[in-house]
Amino acid sequence: MQQENLLTANIFELRLKWLVPFSACVFVAVLLLGSQKLLLRLPGPAAMITVFFLFFILICQTAGYLTDKLATAMRIAYPTFILWCYPMTVVSTITACAWLFLGLSNQILGRGFWNSWLGLTGQDTTSFFFACFASMLVAVTLQFASSLIHVFNWILEISRGNVQRFSSELMKNVKESPSSLGNALESLRYDGEQIRNNRVRATRLNRMALLCVFILSLAFFGWVVFFRPALILYYRAEIQLRTFLEPAAAYETLRHLTERFPNYRYLDSVTYRMAWILDRRLNEYDKAKESYVAFIERFGRTNVWSDEAIASLVRLSLDKLNNPDQALYWTSEYLTTSPEGIMAPHMYLYRIRAFKLKNQAEQAQSEIEAAQKLFASRKIQVINSEDRLIDLISFADAVQAEISADWR
Repeated sequence: MQQENLLTANIFELRLKWLVPFSACVFVAVLLLGSQKLLLRLPGPAAMITVFFLFFILICQTAGYLTDKLATAMRIAYPTFILWCYPMTVVSTITACAWLFLGLSNQILGRGFWNSWLGLTGQDTTSFFFACFASMLVAVTLQFASSLIHVFNWILEISRGNVQRFSSELMKNVKESPSSLGNALESLRYDGEQIRNNRVRATRLNRMALLCVFILSLAFFGWVVFFRPALILYYRAEIQLRTFLEPAAAYETLRHLTERFPNYRYLDSVTYRMAWILDRRLNEYDKAKESYVAFIERFGRTNVWSDEAIASLVRLSLDKLNNPDQALYWTSEYLTTSPEGIMAPHMYLYRIRAFKLKNQAEQAQSEIEAAQKLFASRKIQVINSEDRLIDLISFADAVQAEISADWR
């Protein structure tokens, strides 16, 4: 690795035969760690993962090319510049594209578009996009970690090469003409000054880049604090909620958000989350039911979170409140509004259970026959209490389980 020919590919491994399998392993590993391996078996998420994967490969190749062009234009052949310029370019591009992609798609296509297209609930859709973009950032981080080894090798190689070159030139000049020793020393001094100037130029640029990153970070945090304080409250509540230690505090934080920022853009997510906390964490089922109903009445039956809200209402009515009539009402509402929705097969299963609870065997059998005609060859999602996909089973097996279960 020669100093005058130092390229991004000399420090970061950008050859496709290495980059492609490495990135693929990172994507799969992040999905596995996030308990989302089943998404690879669904056509929509699998196709989207492939698109994101190819997008990441393109970003890496383009960032390497731009870094080389910038280093050449500024006459910097020093590894510290490449060491920060390439990963910062990739990370900045991924972050900007994620904001633009999610923001523009929500505005143009609607917030519920990706739920329908991917065939996932709102919670799984959110986790899916987070996992995809997180995979890219993890891959860049691992690239940076491995690049440090290349930089150390570069330093050792340059040091050995300079020593050997200086020694050979001095010995050659001494043997051929002792009087030319001064010229050789002058040449070596000039080369040393060039290396020092190159290092100083790279150091100045590195400091300038660090200052720019610091200023941009301050500007971003200032923007959040002064212009988007609702985000702070929302993610504070999420942190409190995910620790499983302070669900009541999380609920109060979200309630404070709704009171302080009644025009918050994602108030529907906040409202749904409050009902969810009452249901899944605080076990206040009557209040949870009222909150779900208020959510549906306020934001409609086609909201991005309406599938989970109606499904939760049905589950509460059957399992906690022993009210099969209410369960039948909400399943009818869902099937009328979204007959092809993600939770449609589940609604038929809920209706079978409700009719069995009411000892209406004929009605239950009628629902079984109707459901089998519609979803006989379809696999349905098994969703746990955290609203996360945990398995895929055939609808026929699910119906058989409902038939054989003793609900009384």
